[in-house]
Amino acid sequence: MAGNNQIVGMAKISLGALGIMATEHGATLDPGGIKRTPKPADDGKVYFTAETGTPMLECKVMATADVNAKLLNFDSATVTFETDTGQTYLLVNAFTTDPAPLDAGSGTYDCKISAQSCTPI
Repeated sequence: MAGNNQIVGMAKISLGALGIMATEHGATLDPGGIKRTPKPADDGKVYFTAETGTPMLECKVMATADVNAKLLNFDSATVTFETDTGQTYLLVNAFTTDPAPLDAGSGTYDCKISAQSCTPI
């Protein structure tokens, strides 16, 4: 467990049956939830509309010999996102939103994953 002064700097991502993936620094996790859009009225009051935002995990998976684009195109997987401060999130019924393109210049696949839910565990 991290000390009180540490902030998140690294994350370990496990993509279902593929296990822990080698990912580039800088993965992001949006846990989803209610998104509110402000709507100002002419009388000076501000109202809002609300909609459900979906969880989204974005990472760059290292293009090693045992990983290929076909493996990174999945649906209905369980994905975990574990930070170096001890926070862990579980993405249930996770799926890739697009095929993961290979960037041969950087040696990574750009992986975008959404899910039915994202829960801290």
